[in-house]
Amino acid sequence: MDVAPTSEENAAFAIFCLLLVQAIFKYNLNFYIPISKNDENVARGHKLDSILKEKFWFRKCFDQDSPDEYVELTIEEILNGKEEINFVGLLQIIKRFCKEEYGVDIEEEWNEYQKDPKNTKISEFGMNMKYLEILNDRAKGKKPTVARWIRDFVKRHPKY
Repeated sequence: MDVAPTSEENAAFAIFCLLLVQAIFKYNLNFYIPISKNDENVARGHKLDSILKEKFWFRKCFDQDSPDEYVELTIEEILNGKEEINFVGLLQIIKRFCKEEYGVDIEEEWNEYQKDPKNTKISEFGMNMKYLEILNDRAKGKKPTVARWIRDFVKRHPKY
């Protein structure tokens, strides 16, 4: 994720990292990939609009005893999964973690909150879904990345 100029974007990245790290520890997940594939990912990530146009190497299965299989996935697929290859996305891992660890279905609570914003029964974990959706919307192209927003702003500026 690029530099986040707003507190909401910073919170989204921080919450995503915190919940994912907690899930990694709880489930003893393995995200190791060979350094050569990581180098390819870095090179692809530097390309214009790579979040939407590129695929990145990622581990197919996160279990410690799983074979070392790697697949190329879009950022959206990494976050949400890809059924065709039985790949579980990072957001699904986070949702499962919140349900098992804290007894909160964050997606369900967020949907309830969207129906009725005055709903005071929503937990702080339910509100986390708001921040996870920021990342998900960027991965799907619904919202521009900060880099894309800045490029568009400069192109549209009358003094440019």
